[in-house]
Amino acid sequence: MKRYENFKRSIRSFHPSALTRSVHAERSERGQAYIELVMVLPLFLIVIAALILFGRVLYVKLALDMTSYDACRAAVEALRPGDGVSQGMIAGQATLRGFYLNPAGANITVSPAGGWTRGTPVRCVAAYDLFVGDIPGLSSIAAGSGVPLQSTTWSRVELWRSDWR
Repeated sequence: MKRYENFKRSIRSFHPSALTRSVHAERSERGQAYIELVMVLPLFLIVIAALILFGRVLYVKLALDMTSYDACRAAVEALRPGDGVSQGMIAGQATLRGFYLNPAGANITVSPAGGWTRGTPVRCVAAYDLFVGDIPGLSSIAAGSGVPLQSTTWSRVELWRSDWR
């Protein structure tokens, strides 16, 4: 029997209380997770708000780039001089609708740098005020009109277009 006790002692070389936490350590760490959450949560929310803002600004900026390009392209390919501006405006509004943006909230201008003749430069500007008041923490920064975004494209009236008269 003595031999069995020695064998039992050699297998169990640690104290059983080493597997459990001490009561004192548990009491002193009870609020630690709460404090860490309170410290990290505001930073996490700021990062999320910045990602949402950046995503919206990037999306609308890409939409405005395409709008000004499409408006300019449609305007310079007009067959009659009087159709260029209206054709560009219609193309720009259609592009904004394709990006699910309200064309009424945008400002699209198509302006030639002179008479509407072949080779005349045409400037197309698309501007939009992006509303960011619904993003937490940013409503105080851009409470008024939102974030103003703009895109400009230049092109020349086509030199080799067909004349369908």
